[in-house]
Amino acid sequence: MTEIQFDVIAALLPTRINKPKSKEAAKLVLVDGKRNIEACHITGLKPNAVGNAIKRYKNAHDLILTAYNDK
Repeated sequence: MTEIQFDVIAALLPTRINKPKSKEAAKLVLVDGKRNIEACHITGLKPNAVGNAIKRYKNAHDLILTAYNDK
């Protein structure tokens, strides 16, 4: 995922499920290419929280791609 794609998805996700640390963790993995465990260490989040954040961003990304038939 590109940084621009990530930023668009971040803007679309509701704030209540897009907390700053979750957003940072998802970006570390999806944009910067870090491993989940590295994102855990950097953000202080537990592995399940990082996994959930990544899943939210990936799901939103897939929905957008499907909507524009770019998958």
